Amino acid sequence: MARTILHAKEPLVTLSPGVWLDRLQPGGRRGPADAVLGLMPGGQVWSDSFELGTPADAFQLMVPDIRLPANQYWPLHWHDCWIAVVVLDGACLIGDWWMAPGDMLISAAGIEYGPLVIGPDGCQMFEVFARLHEHQGGYALEYRDHPTLQDGQHAFKPRTGVNLRNERRMSLPCDGVDGLIKGRLEAGGRWDLGEPDDPERGVIGYTLLRPGERIAAHAYADWHGLFMLKGGVVLGKRELVAGEVIIAEPYAALDTIEAGASGAQLFEVARTAAGMERQS
Repeated sequence: MARTILHAKEPLVTLSPGVWLDRLQPGGRRGPADAVLGLMPGGQVWSDSFELGTPADAFQLMVPDIRLPANQYWPLHWHDCWIAVVVLDGACLIGDWWMAPGDMLISAAGIEYGPLVIGPDGCQMFEVFARLHEHQGGYALEYRDHPTLQDGQHAFKPRTGVNLRNERRMSLPCDGVDGLIKGRLEAGGRWDLGEPDDPERGVIGYTLLRPGERIAAHAYADWHGLFMLKGGVVLGKRELVAGEVIIAEPYAALDTIEAGASGAQLFEVARTAAGMERQS
C-alpha cells in the first residue's frame, strides 16, 4: 500500500493585514530528507497543501504539493471537481503523455484520466483541486486490490456516463479527449478550472517578470495564492525568494512587487475568477 507523509503546517507569518507568508518545503521531487525513498508496497509519498478560503466560505480551493517516488503507478481515476496537474520537477506519464516540468493537464469534474506513472527519478507536482470538498472522486471497481490503493482512503465505484469509454481499458490518451486539456506554463497564461462563463471557477495563472519589472500595488476581490517558482522579488520592503508562497484574502492590500536581478517566475492561483483580477 502507498503511504503518504503529510507535512505538519506551522503558523503562517503575517506580512500585513490579510496577507500571509508560507513556503514550499525543500528536497524537490524526492521530498525533504529524501522522504519518498522509503521502501514499501505501493511506494511512499510526501505531501503538503495550501488552501485558498476558509471553512466558512462556500468552498475552498486547495493546492497540494506532492512528491512521488520513481516508477509509482496510480490507476485511472477521477475527481468530483475540476483539477489541474502541474509538473514542477522530474517527470510523470499521464495516459500517453510524458509530462516534463512546466507541463499541465486539466481535467473537468468527474472525468476519469490516467494512469499516472511517475518518472524514473521521481516527480514533484501541484495537483490543484478547484473545490476541496469534492476532490476525492473515485477509482473503478477493478482497481480495489491495486497495491498503491490499499490504505483505506480511496473510494471504489462503478463507472458511469462518459467514463464508460474506459471499460476494458488500462489507459486513456490525453489528446482529443473530451474533458481533458493539455497546457504548458507560459508567460501571461490563464487557465480556467471550470466553465469559462462561471464566475466561481478557479483560475490558474503564470507570470514572468523581467529583472526590475514591477507589478503596482493591488488587491484581489477573492482569495489569491502566489508561488515563487524561480528568481526573487521584493514585496514592499520584504525580499521573497524561490519557494516562498503568498496567500492573500479578499481585498487585502498587496504592496508593489518588483523582480530581482534574475527576474521571477510566479505561479498564481485564485479561488474564483474575481481572485485573479488585480485591482488598483
